[in-house]
Amino acid sequence: MAKILFFILILTTASCAVHQSVIKEHVEIEMNTYEFEGAIQASAMPVLREESPLISYRRRFDYLLIAVPKMHLPSMAQKRKEFWDLYPDTVKLKKRYLKPFVQDEKLTHYFSLSIQAINQGHVCTGIAFTDEELMEVASKFLYCDKVLADTTIVSYVCVGLNGVSEAKWEKDFRLLEAFCYEAIFHDLNREESWIDASWTSKKNLACDKFKDSIRTLDGYLIDVRHELFGLMKEDPLLKSSLLTYYESTKSNLPFVINRTNE
Repeated sequence: MAKILFFILILTTASCAVHQSVIKEHVEIEMNTYEFEGAIQASAMPVLREESPLISYRRRFDYLLIAVPKMHLPSMAQKRKEFWDLYPDTVKLKKRYLKPFVQDEKLTHYFSLSIQAINQGHVCTGIAFTDEELMEVASKFLYCDKVLADTTIVSYVCVGLNGVSEAKWEKDFRLLEAFCYEAIFHDLNREESWIDASWTSKKNLACDKFKDSIRTLDGYLIDVRHELFGLMKEDPLLKSSLLTYYESTKSNLPFVINRTNE
């Protein structure tokens, strides 16, 4: 009996080691240097290794690497600086900074699910979203960031700065967020982007709605931002683009999207 328990323990330990190494296998630390107050300083970010077979799916993994890790929380700013202050010892900096990402259980979990779906084809994870949830999440990436003195609204799609951080969703949408980020950029990079055309049109509508009642520029920005979220959530071109991309990639996704009108 003792031998059996010992054997099970070895298998469990080995399994955990392999599971936890998935980040180390595919991720490395990219370091950047800059001059501040006459001194050279460094910052660093986790990125997919160029030789990783996951590189064809870079956007979804880039999103997970930025949005998921505990190390990127605002409360971890001082801890990040402690790692970056290891510069100019770049070897030590990269090795030590990679460790908390390797140990991040949520990041490992999302990576493992995503890799399994890519390697084995669509797998039954039991994770499902509706097309309404798809639109709710996707709309938050079409983000109005700032307003200029002439009332021009600057907007873009970004990993870290978007409406996702403002949303108070109870359901875990991380994998869906990564998909939306990838799908939106897939369309935006086309010669004729459906999303870009509709986004521009809807932003103009949102601006026109509030332009004659501006009290403060900051208030105007917030009004337009939330109006645009609502308009894009119901936008048929955005929905068509996302679902078309879903159909072309569902064989390598760890979830399904159920259409509510079917």
